[in-house]
Amino acid sequence: MPHDHDTDTIEKTKPVDKATLPPVDNDIKPPEGLTPAQEAKWEADNPHPAGTEYDSPPPQWVPGTVVPKDTDPADMTDAEYVQWLFENCMPYWAIKKEIYLRKPPVVSGIEPSTAAIGDPSFDIHVSGTGFLPDSVIVFAGQDEPTALNEDGTLSTGVNMSFWHGPDAVPVQVRNGNLVSEPVDFTFTAAPGGEARKDEGRDERDEDDDDRDDDDGKPAKKAKRKK
Repeated sequence: MPHDHDTDTIEKTKPVDKATLPPVDNDIKPPEGLTPAQEAKWEADNPHPAGTEYDSPPPQWVPGTVVPKDTDPADMTDAEYVQWLFENCMPYWAIKKEIYLRKPPVVSGIEPSTAAIGDPSFDIHVSGTGFLPDSVIVFAGQDEPTALNEDGTLSTGVNMSFWHGPDAVPVQVRNGNLVSEPVDFTFTAAPGGEARKDEGRDERDEDDDDRDDDDGKPAKKAKRKK
């Protein structure tokens, strides 16, 4: 007896005009009439982050873009790359992420950019471009727990208990294997923390022996304290 597999398969979407993107959400919503099991399979085959704006083209896309035949993806413009990804059946949300992974993120500033030894722990906010929800701040060579804020900056905490002296450390942002150029964060000495002279240090010069004390006798060289 032949098996009917119609309930286990999903009909492929019809081809679209490759010169333009389809109407909003054509490649996201599951086909109508699926059983719960089929819809669950469709969701598994077409995952997307919850709450992501995946139902509209990325801003880099230019309507009517045509990708020259046999063009290496590395040589494509951003608009051509978006079109090429779409033509290869990648959904909008994935294209939006992929476009940022073409080149490293850029750090334009850190707030604050300095702290004094002895200050309480605090958060830094990194501004720039190319940041993603899973971007990572790399502070002094270490990946740090990172949050993408509503204003587009990234933030992480700096634990001051780890820092005991003046230093300048690099701050970078990493997207996957792509890392931004470093920007320095500076730890300065604590207020009033200048190096003090050793109390046991002989403050006399070698020629002190030639000086006379108040009674006219040669001054005796001070003994060095142990």
